[in-house]
Amino acid sequence: MNSPSPLAMPSEWQQRLTPREAEIVNCLLRGWDNQLVAEHLGVALGTVKKHLQNIFGKLGVDGRAALIFQAACNREPS
Repeated sequence: MNSPSPLAMPSEWQQRLTPREAEIVNCLLRGWDNQLVAEHLGVALGTVKKHLQNIFGKLGVDGRAALIFQAACNREPS
């Protein structure tokens, strides 16, 4: 059984986010929780949370679920 491929970040988001923020968004789109993102990036959990606040503000979403929903709605054809 194949697992579904992670959602890709819409290309328009790349222009709004810093490289680190984009990296965190890609982790979220893989279904990772904040702790796993922090461990993967070698940063504190609070740092991930602060980045998420900035990301949500830049993208105009109110949380993780809305971000994932927007990524799914803006999925580019393969």
